Amino acid sequence: MDAYNILVVGVGGQGVLFASEAIGEAALESGFNVRVAEVHGMAQRGGSVVCNVRLGERVHSPMIPEGESHLIIALEPLEALRYVRYMNRETLIAVNSNAVIPPGLIISGGRYPSLSEIVKGIGEVSKNILIVDALSKAKEAGSPAAQNVVMLGLVSASGKLPISSEILKKTVTQLVKRKFQDVNRRAFEIGFKSYMEALNSSSLYLTGKL
Repeated sequence: MDAYNILVVGVGGQGVLFASEAIGEAALESGFNVRVAEVHGMAQRGGSVVCNVRLGERVHSPMIPEGESHLIIALEPLEALRYVRYMNRETLIAVNSNAVIPPGLIISGGRYPSLSEIVKGIGEVSKNILIVDALSKAKEAGSPAAQNVVMLGLVSASGKLPISSEILKKTVTQLVKRKFQDVNRRAFEIGFKSYMEALNSSSLYLTGKL
């Protein structure tokens, strides 16, 4: 298989690095060659964080070329729009609908775009968009911190990730301390079920054919 490219984006504290590590470890267990590159913006201040995850039989560079992401997991809506240059018409874009307003925007008095404006922006490149309220799903699982795992369950259910759901769920639970394993297992399963919910709900933005 040629390199399969996954971009995981969000802001500091949302678990971008954990989600990327889980995908990378699960891909290794699945027999893929894996390369991961992390870019920490001003993560300690809620700044942008992005991880490139590439897997395949032979992957020579850790960096995803612009326009060549197969999957983008955005833990924050505006971050999806920030990395629109990595999308193409076939890219699946999974977006957590919960906004984290940048501190700089608050100080400057700027306006955070509406979710519909963000969807319109990324929809100009790809119509394959899933938007899910990962925060409420994570709370349902037992911890708001598990939003990233909800998103992993969601994209796993789409069938677009070349890693089995069983391996990814097992990897997620193995990477956390024992006391957090049940919460993360539930978050993954709830995210997984959210995929069909997203397909069948007009209140969630699904604007294209997956």
